[in-house]
Amino acid sequence: MTCSGCGGDLVGCGSATARIAAPPVVSVQRVAAGDAVARHLAWGALVDADVVVAPTPAAWLLDPEVTFEVLLASSRRTGPGVTERLPVRQAALAGLQGSPDGAIAVLRLAHPSAHRPFTGAGDVDDLARRLAEAEDVWAALEEAGAVPRGVRNLPVEAVLGPVAAWEREHRARLVRNALVETPGQLAYSLCCWLLPVCCRGLESPGPWW
Repeated sequence: MTCSGCGGDLVGCGSATARIAAPPVVSVQRVAAGDAVARHLAWGALVDADVVVAPTPAAWLLDPEVTFEVLLASSRRTGPGVTERLPVRQAALAGLQGSPDGAIAVLRLAHPSAHRPFTGAGDVDDLARRLAEAEDVWAALEEAGAVPRGVRNLPVEAVLGPVAAWEREHRARLVRNALVETPGQLAYSLCCWLLPVCCRGLESPGPWW
């Protein structure tokens, strides 16, 4: 989301360069056992490199017993899609005192996402007018083009079922067999992992003069 003259210490205007071109599907997830479907709490949108907004959050956001994180996912042409699970550094309930049920969650991530944020637009005067007319904050943001439309109505199983499968496949590929036959081979491997300078020294023939 682009803006002019925004302030405060929660939402910033600058975005880090994203490595993944597609805007992701964003799910606020309970930190607990289970897959992406079982842990889903709310849909959201990545609006800056390290900022996610989510609609109607009150129950999970305000419950001190609920620990949450953000899952971001996007598909690839082949193979499993890209997934990220990022912790939340700071959160705010943003809305009107007279209509707390229409508030949204603003989540500052502990690390910037590798995905490209949604490139909406925002105008303060236009947004204020829409907030006065809309049923809730998220609806006003949709009307203003600041968040993608239809996010909160996504089907959980259809969207996150494949994401859960991607995460299982990533986990299966995480560990490789690095067992070797001799102490010398193991020493070389450990040297390269733990002491990169040592590894480079082993690979170099030394001075050429």
